[in-house]
Amino acid sequence: MKADLIIVSDAVFDSIAEEPFPGFVATKGNRILEVGKGMDFEEWKSEETIVRKFEDKLVMAGFHDSHTHLLMAGMFKTYVNLADAKSEEEAAYMVKEAADAAPDKDGWVRGFSWYHVFWENKKLPTKESLDLYFPDRPVCLVNAEAHGVWANSRALEIAGVTRDTPDPFGGEIARDENGEPTGFFYESASGLITKHAFVFSPEEEKTIIREYMKGAAQYGITSTNDVQPYFHGNMGNLEVYSDMDQNNELTVRIHAAPDLLGDLDQVEEWREKYRSEKLRVEHLKQFLDGVSTTHTALVLEEYADAPGNYGISLNDTEAIRKAIPEAHRRGFSVKLHSCGDKSARMGLDYYEEAITRYGKNNCRHAIEHVEMLSPEDLPRFRTLGIIPSVQPEHIALTQKFSENPYPITLGKERADKTWPLKSLYDTAGVLAIGSDCPVVDNNPFLEIYRGVTRLHNDGEPEGGWNPTEKLSVYEVLRSYTYGSAYGVGREKELGTLEEGKFADIVVIDRNLFTVDPSEIISANVLLTVMDGSIIYER
Repeated sequence: MKADLIIVSDAVFDSIAEEPFPGFVATKGNRILEVGKGMDFEEWKSEETIVRKFEDKLVMAGFHDSHTHLLMAGMFKTYVNLADAKSEEEAAYMVKEAADAAPDKDGWVRGFSWYHVFWENKKLPTKESLDLYFPDRPVCLVNAEAHGVWANSRALEIAGVTRDTPDPFGGEIARDENGEPTGFFYESASGLITKHAFVFSPEEEKTIIREYMKGAAQYGITSTNDVQPYFHGNMGNLEVYSDMDQNNELTVRIHAAPDLLGDLDQVEEWREKYRSEKLRVEHLKQFLDGVSTTHTALVLEEYADAPGNYGISLNDTEAIRKAIPEAHRRGFSVKLHSCGDKSARMGLDYYEEAITRYGKNNCRHAIEHVEMLSPEDLPRFRTLGIIPSVQPEHIALTQKFSENPYPITLGKERADKTWPLKSLYDTAGVLAIGSDCPVVDNNPFLEIYRGVTRLHNDGEPEGGWNPTEKLSVYEVLRSYTYGSAYGVGREKELGTLEEGKFADIVVIDRNLFTVDPSEIISANVLLTVMDGSIIYER
């Protein structure tokens, strides 16, 4: 049998061996035909075979992003990005400029990634600054952590939010001294706005998904876990995904994880209906807590700058505890958002209860984020078979290490133990890596760089933040490929370069194993092959 495509390089990383080797990858149709060491590929070559030689450039399996809010990630690529705003006023004006330049002059104005922590006064924004430019159009702006929403008066009017609107469970409507809503919504209260702002027609949703896939192809992302629950419900229409799949439009494999607290009978129907090589519904997801920067992560010891505050639950944790055994019994893997050490323990307890009741099965339950962890809970990941799913870029929450809020909210001792990546990798036996896009960009080289160096963008702190938790290049890349594939039970099909696996391959413009770590962040993808087809070429 002759190959359709042969990729040749002095640096082929198969996600098995600890170092790349000179060799080639031959594909036929949508499968890998042969992974060879050395340059003797002639037996696989015909006159029709495309041969691409990349000298010392790194060839590896496509990246598998273990944690993406897919539709919101597409919106992140579509609507205004406010990450560079230095003040509330500048952010509002950036939104105005984007709205003026957009073809759509009606309906909702949407934006992402503003963060008051980066602003000079560090104060939360209010509706008045948006009302100045948008007296008639509703505005919904999601913050950098995706755990808060800034809205204008028109948006509040559409949502029916007044001074008499009660705070929902697990959230808060910010109010002024007179009790009037200010325009900022914490955690689950965000859903009061987003359930109106994030409503799209099937064609609009397809446009957003295409934007996500375009960016994913440029980054070498060939698989993703779509964690769908947001504060107003599931984000992402499975029928739209399926329609794109049937029309051969999907250039990324989607592993959708709808709401754990939804109708499991319905999800079982989805699991049977949406099961192809590119679309799966076999996981469920929910939030246990928020994030420590806003004191909403559940912690075992009180916040250093907020005595008596131990965080909040964003959902009815008793409902989650009861739902997990039933999900486990039905063969659904569960993903639990956990940023605090208390919520991590709760999640492990819930999984242990399910396993004790129904026994171990093929489920690959996960704790998502694992920013904090009590040392006594670390070995439970291996004992219970739980996947730690992490996003190293969150280490660099701020551009400068001196502006890092974690030592303030957690205290230096706890802050120095955050993101225990190496401990999880060594102890759990497997680690999954993703981006959490749109909280950060889904550029995998940011995640790799951060996992290897643990530095902020200013090069601080010297030696890296908690340097004993650094990962090697091998460990990061294996986690970003095999680890994520293992997390969704597809390690026999994806995640390594091996004969018979899907031909999902990426070529990087430098060998990440040999360059100085400082160069990793500047790496680019030269070629992305997904399902045997070239979907991006630089």
